[in-house]
Amino acid sequence: MRIGFRKKAAAILMSAAVLFTAVSADMVAYAKGPTYTAMQDVYYTKDNCVVYAEPTYTSAVLTTIGANIPVQVVGAYSNGWYRINIGVICYVKMDSVTSAGAIGIKNNADKQIADAQRTAAELGYEFVYLTLNKQKIIKKDIYNSYVGQKVILYAKIDDELGVSFKMLYEDKIKTDIDLNMTKTSSVNKFGDRTVQFMFNNDMELKGQIAIFQFKTGFDKAVDIYPSDVDTGDFVMMNTYYTEFSEFAYAPVTQVADIMIVEAEIPNSLTDTQRNIMADHRKGIKYQCDDTSEYRSDVVHGKLRKDTEYVDYNY
Repeated sequence: MRIGFRKKAAAILMSAAVLFTAVSADMVAYAKGPTYTAMQDVYYTKDNCVVYAEPTYTSAVLTTIGANIPVQVVGAYSNGWYRINIGVICYVKMDSVTSAGAIGIKNNADKQIADAQRTAAELGYEFVYLTLNKQKIIKKDIYNSYVGQKVILYAKIDDELGVSFKMLYEDKIKTDIDLNMTKTSSVNKFGDRTVQFMFNNDMELKGQIAIFQFKTGFDKAVDIYPSDVDTGDFVMMNTYYTEFSEFAYAPVTQVADIMIVEAEIPNSLTDTQRNIMADHRKGIKYQCDDTSEYRSDVVHGKLRKDTEYVDYNY
């Protein structure tokens, strides 16, 4: 009897051990840490970029790097760390580097950059200049690190086009911003110039405003036509006059195809028109969209809560 009892007890214990092992194996399988994705890209450090021995704040600090230093990024963790190679393998937080290029103005004589910086200063916003790399893509994690701050991000796309991202709300983007585009230009018999900027990947911004800056020259009337992100059709937004500026501005809630048509200004502007032009540059919404449909729209209705909105009476 005792031998039989011992055999049964041993069998029960072995079954329990097998069951416990299976449960433990399942528990290990579900207790996953952060995921890792291999990369090969060059990012640029922000000022006081802290470099760690491991991807955790409790690991040893190896060094601190100043702004605008290129580093080779070889991997990314889902919990917000990059693995970098600076002669040794080490780690930095994602918000301490930028994939869009160097932070800081390299060329203070550049009128596009200086004009965008002046706009930010007038509004009381911090100005962050992003020097685009060859990919011309602003990574979502970099962009999102500024969301919620009173910041204007500026990227110069080419000698004729730049864009400022005016941060207004806590809405983060889910995909990278692709600023690659194809530009075509033509002039008709009257001397009017038409320029089309066709972006590779259209994108609608849910919580921020993109202020596109066009270099057109002085004394121009510029009709601005953003595309409809659903149909692709160009839709007249407003006319921007450049009587006292060589730039025209298009405040929109998307990064998508835009067409501009510029012509000489036939008459001097009124004070009201000049004030409207100054407001466009700051990213204030425009009267041509001030309709009941526009106000009730989910996206634009939210943006209309921006206290800088103005209703114009001509």
